[in-house]
Amino acid sequence: MFDELKKNATAYDAGEIVDIRYLRCGDKIKIVFRFEYPCFNVKLHIGDAVYEDGFNDKEPYDVLTHFFFIPEPKADETLCLTLWDDTMDGDCYYHEFRFGTPDYMDEKALFNEYDNGLTQAEREEKEVCDGVLYRHILYHDKNGAPVHTFWLAVDTKKASLAIGTPNDGLQAKDIRATVPAMIDAAVANGKNVVAAVNADFFDMFGDGSPSGLCVKDGNCIANADSKRAFIGIKKDGTPVLTTLADEPALLDDLQQAAAGLQMILKDGKFFEWGPLEPFAFTRHPRTAAGLCEDGTVLLLVVDGRIPDYSNGASLVDLGLLMQKQGAKRAVNLDGGGSSVCYTKENGEFVLHSNPADLVRPNDKIIREEFNCILVTK
Repeated sequence: MFDELKKNATAYDAGEIVDIRYLRCGDKIKIVFRFEYPCFNVKLHIGDAVYEDGFNDKEPYDVLTHFFFIPEPKADETLCLTLWDDTMDGDCYYHEFRFGTPDYMDEKALFNEYDNGLTQAEREEKEVCDGVLYRHILYHDKNGAPVHTFWLAVDTKKASLAIGTPNDGLQAKDIRATVPAMIDAAVANGKNVVAAVNADFFDMFGDGSPSGLCVKDGNCIANADSKRAFIGIKKDGTPVLTTLADEPALLDDLQQAAAGLQMILKDGKFFEWGPLEPFAFTRHPRTAAGLCEDGTVLLLVVDGRIPDYSNGASLVDLGLLMQKQGAKRAVNLDGGGSSVCYTKENGEFVLHSNPADLVRPNDKIIREEFNCILVTK
């Protein structure tokens, strides 16, 4: 098979592999490649098996790092990486190497490395309305640098969640809006909105469609086959944070749902926190949703990318913050320049967070997105 690949391939000259790392994950091996230049459409071939890569194509757009989950190869087995141009009709490039005897990384050490030691310094709390609390908590990391966080604690016996979309509609692509515009559209349609945060990752440079499941007012408007984790409300008002892979029958019982990427916490323990992935350990603005044992929903926005003001969080930081506030499950939502937190004060919606785009972090740009999570009464 490798001879056939080589025959149809162009010698790869777009940059070399600068690092390869290995991590044991149960009965699988996680193998992570770091390239000198951005690479796309990467596949790993072992014998006749072909493995798809899991690089991050969402903000912060890490296209240098590509990772695969594979059965452990034999020590002398040949592995081959193939890379195609963006059109998938052009040249194929390849790298070939032998598995050898890898030096496996220690997962516990990586976890500790990603923990930036956030400790609470200041805390402000006030009631948005009966059943909804807003908290502004300032943390300092182990080097004393500030991290500002904004929380909404929603008692789902007194308030609920709804999904905001452009025009408060059911269109799933070729449309987007800012979170304030989605709030206004929902209010115009009679929804009593009291707070909001951004929600799912979306195709920012394409049709704007969400990356995962989206259910709005009982209508599944996007990605019914998605296996990504989501925060949702069942038709009887019960909050859930799960995946359709774990609970496929739940789809027909959802009234509202918005997805994220990683389920950071599951049953109180860390579940997906991205060891070896720059998306996980790099500190960025983040948004997350958590679910406590008593049914309280936690919505969290972390500011970042503004060093003198706030330095962001890793996925481990995000999970530890959720754990400390009582969450048993938590999902990482879209972050970066998308992260915003609004509450209603004296009849007006106030932006509490400082959205920081990668290119212009100090400009406080309010980004157009596909959906948001509305807190409603």
